[in-house]
Amino acid sequence: MSSSALPSIPLRALTFPLHGSRLIEASAGTGKTWTIAALYVRLVLGHGGEHGYQRPLLPAEILVMTFTRAATRELANRVRERLVEAAAYFRAYAGMGLGCKRDEYLDEILLSYPDTTAQQQAAHRLMLAAETMDEAAIFTIDAWCQRMLREHAFDSGSLFDEELLSDEQTLYEDAAHDYWRQQVYPLNAAGLQPLLQCWPNVGALKSSVRELTRRADLIGASRAAGCSDAPLGTLIAQLQKQQQDAVNQLKQGWGERIAAMEQWINQQRAASPKCFNGTKMKPESVAGWFESLRLWVADPLATHPDLKDTAWRRLTPDGISDAFAKGYSAEVPQHFDAVAPLKAALDQLEPLAFALYRHAVGMIAGRMAELKQRNRQSALPICWTV
Repeated sequence: MSSSALPSIPLRALTFPLHGSRLIEASAGTGKTWTIAALYVRLVLGHGGEHGYQRPLLPAEILVMTFTRAATRELANRVRERLVEAAAYFRAYAGMGLGCKRDEYLDEILLSYPDTTAQQQAAHRLMLAAETMDEAAIFTIDAWCQRMLREHAFDSGSLFDEELLSDEQTLYEDAAHDYWRQQVYPLNAAGLQPLLQCWPNVGALKSSVRELTRRADLIGASRAAGCSDAPLGTLIAQLQKQQQDAVNQLKQGWGERIAAMEQWINQQRAASPKCFNGTKMKPESVAGWFESLRLWVADPLATHPDLKDTAWRRLTPDGISDAFAKGYSAEVPQHFDAVAPLKAALDQLEPLAFALYRHAVGMIAGRMAELKQRNRQSALPICWTV
């Protein structure tokens, strides 16, 4: 559910629930830091009863994350100041409130501590928290992640002194250029041609696989998933042979079939010049379709005939029958039955580009992992969306 679909309820720091998952929306200048400090006071006191968390917490048990180091310092200082103010306020209140300026928020919290002893205990707890703010868990996002990786290095398989990367752009650039130098430069002309159809230069490679590299495992492009460490030239040669063998098998018998199909159509026109709808079966169009099929059969490297979907549909038995002129009918030969299965079989052939993308993504992702390990670095394991 989007935040806009949630009911809008004005926030009251005193009664805001301190359990479960809560969403607070606030724009600039609305008092976000004041609110965080106010909620911090309640957590330290264990204030809330049925509204929130009841066990008093120490600063080391309260995690606060923000975006910049400057913000963490400012937030820690504001929280410490608020804790000191609250402790002084509770003590002054217990001492008949002499010289104490009124604080409506703290006055409301004090209603939960009616006797002097409870007020003094609360003041002591607040002051103890203020004095231990150096241990407070107030971090930037990347600093918190780095701390977790360091403290749980054995569980995560990380190094104790890893550097956390919030931006892998430089690492990606290095890995992509390494891939281009190591894999593309050694290619011969036969291997280079299909690759340049995908990426005419290294810049095109980097822009097209950047997002895919972040999802290498999900799309089955990791080395463990069979991307293989084989040189790119070897992979291209293998794939081209496999594809060509499959296409040559499909081409079997099509030379004779094309001649028979075209001959039958010509015979129908000779017997009845207006047997076909002039728009659906233009003679020049039909001649072009069969010429494309003949070129496909004759070219050992051609994988797909140069036919548009209209031609594929029209050369089927249903397409021929639909193209008959009104009042004309004839039995369509079985040769036309093979057109639809041929197109389906050709559509099932995976384009060579798909394998090239998987190879590039897997190898670049693997190279990035090697560079991280060599440099004792780790990527930020959090994805933020706006």
